[in-house]
Parts: sequence; C-alpha cells; structure tokens
Amino acid sequence: MKSRKGMILLDALLALLLLSALAAGIFPLAGAWMAAVRQGMIRTKMEETGLFAMDFMVEKIRNNRRPMAAGGIRDSRYDYTAVTESGQDGTYRFFVDREKLKIRLYNGLIQPVTGEYTGPEELAFLPGKETLFRQEEAGPLRISFILHHQMSRTDREYETSVIPYADFYQKGKTYE
Repeated sequence: MKSRKGMILLDALLALLLLSALAAGIFPLAGAWMAAVRQGMIRTKMEETGLFAMDFMVEKIRNNRRPMAAGGIRDSRYDYTAVTESGQDGTYRFFVDREKLKIRLYNGLIQPVTGEYTGPEELAFLPGKETLFRQEEAGPLRISFILHHQMSRTDREYETSVIPYADFYQKGKTYE
C-alpha cells in the first residue's frame, strides 16, 4: 500500500511539473497575443478617427460656396461657407485646439470633430507637414495632419488635396 501512495504522489508531481512547463511556454505567447490585440485596437481607432476627420473636412471644403483665395493659405485654420439652417450662407471654421480638430459653426458655437474628453486626449490631432492647410498659388488645398497615440507613441500621417466645387466649376464666371 505504501508503494502505491508513493506512485500516486510521484504521478501527481510529474503532472504538476508538466503543467508548469506548459504554462511557462503558453504565458509568454498569451502575453504577446494580448499585446498584438491591443496594438490592433489602437491602430483601428487611429484609422477610424483619421479617416473620419479627413472625410469630414474634404466634404465640407469641397462643398464650399465661395471660391478659395488664390494661394497663400498656410495655416491651421480654414474658413468655408455653407448653407445654414435658415437657408443663408454662413461662415464655418476648422481649427486645432488642445490636440483636437474643432469646427466653429456660423453661430459661434464650437464643436469637436475629433476627441472624446475635455482634458488630455489619448489620440492627439496635430497639424502635419508645416501646417494643417496649405495651398500653392491657385492649386488645390492640401490637408495634412498626424494622429499621435500618447500611450504607445504611435504616429499615423494623413494627407490629401481638395478643390472646392466653386473653384472647379468656376462659380460666378461666364462660360465661354
């Protein structure tokens, strides 16, 4: 009977040793998998935020009711004209404030386009190459910005160009 108790104890210790070895091999893999999942979630959030902000700005600037000034735009603010609730033309402004893209409405109210909190943001919206908006002579308006994830120190750059329909169709000029 005593030898049998010893064998059961030995079997239990051997099983515990095998489980410990298996756990030691799996835990680093599980940790790496969790880190990859976390990075994937960060990148997804950055992509969604960046594409939303870019699409929103392009759509509003493209539908600008007034032609752009001929060049010289190099700023982190941009004014455009759109129809208000009352049917009149109103001036709206994109600008960067406290690492967020914001829009000032025609009535003076300010709304965030990016950002979730009133304090420091997890995703910082920063002007890109030189400034957020720039235009060379009579060319298209270039939009460039960087989304910076504060905790992981990951950056994602976005850049595009847009021409308002008023400029493209030369609104107000006689067709020849």
